[in-house]
Amino acid sequence: MKSNKKYRIKSKSRFITFLVIVICVFVGTIGYFTGFSTANAIEDSDYKIIEVSYGDTIWDLAEQYKDDNVEIRDAVYAICELNDIKADEIKPGMKLTIPVSM
Repeated sequence: MKSNKKYRIKSKSRFITFLVIVICVFVGTIGYFTGFSTANAIEDSDYKIIEVSYGDTIWDLAEQYKDDNVEIRDAVYAICELNDIKADEIKPGMKLTIPVSM
């Protein structure tokens, strides 16, 4: 018994939305099971994790870890942006991520 039923797309926008959702779910599932994520895309060798000691300031840390040709303000800005903090928000015991080449 052969079925000659034909399907028609009644709403192109709903069909396209459905396809986009299916593709996103498919790509996300494949990424999840293969272990790929954007967090893994950043190599650990590009950054150093340090613990803030009592008396440290962001300016002291930037001066300590920056390259000689980098302005101190740019280094402070890079550290603050990377850690999503303001310069006056560091506390002893806090862990900061510092770019190795800064």
